[in-house]
Amino acid sequence: MVWLTWRQHRAQILVTAGFLVVVGAVLLVHGLAASGLPDDARGARYDELSLYVSWLPVVPLGVGMFWGAPLLARELERGTHRLAWTQSVSRPRWLAVKLGVLGLAVTGAGLALGGMVSAWLSVFESTGLADRFGDTEFFGATGVLGGVWWLFAFALGTAAGGVLRRTLPAFAVTIAVFVLAMMGLFAVRQDYAEPARIVVEGADTLPTSFITGSAYLSPAGVESEVVPECAAVDGEAYLSCIRDSDYRTVLFYHPTDRYWQFQWTETGILVVASLLLAGPVVYRVARRPV
Repeated sequence: MVWLTWRQHRAQILVTAGFLVVVGAVLLVHGLAASGLPDDARGARYDELSLYVSWLPVVPLGVGMFWGAPLLARELERGTHRLAWTQSVSRPRWLAVKLGVLGLAVTGAGLALGGMVSAWLSVFESTGLADRFGDTEFFGATGVLGGVWWLFAFALGTAAGGVLRRTLPAFAVTIAVFVLAMMGLFAVRQDYAEPARIVVEGADTLPTSFITGSAYLSPAGVESEVVPECAAVDGEAYLSCIRDSDYRTVLFYHPTDRYWQFQWTETGILVVASLLLAGPVVYRVARRPV
């Protein structure tokens, strides 16, 4: 079964491996070239590549489409499942090997990519530009989430293919659900823990981590979203009014030491979702008639 899995999916495996090699080489060369530069020059080097790297969180979508969706849909479309599921290898074993081998492969590939992105970002952290915690696009592409998002996309594509039994509709459902899941977790990520609060007394007190909101604090200690005395003005006059008032700024944020807490929280959500998505797949293969 392992040999058969390799034979059937070697194209996806080789393309993914080639992608990792290319991305790893680019990040390595770029990071090494920037590591010896002063912070200003290093910041300019970061801007050269950061826009492209910020798109890496959507790479798992390709895993869901080209690894997961065809896994069952292609067998069911062509009718080859009747041969595959009536041989000496039982259907549960066929499914266990397929999901186990390919699931481990995509998770390992995602972890490798996450490690490469984390190493590249570490070169630029001293510039204050790279923030793997506060930047939404980098948080999901680093740490353990680099692998778990790949696993979730694979499970999603496999479930879509098993339920719909057609590859192209499974592609469409995988894209739609993955985008919705990503946007949903982006929106609720700041709620994984109660944010810390700090009253800004000067530039030295500004946190450099995951800022979730702000407010104004009156001299009497009352928080509000606006400065009442400045509500009637706008533009530059509003900013000048705030500077001249006795109000102070309050920031709500998550400290950088919560990075791994948030990583494991989102990992748990995605692992549970992946296990739930395995339910329709197991039913389709192990329970439904051939």
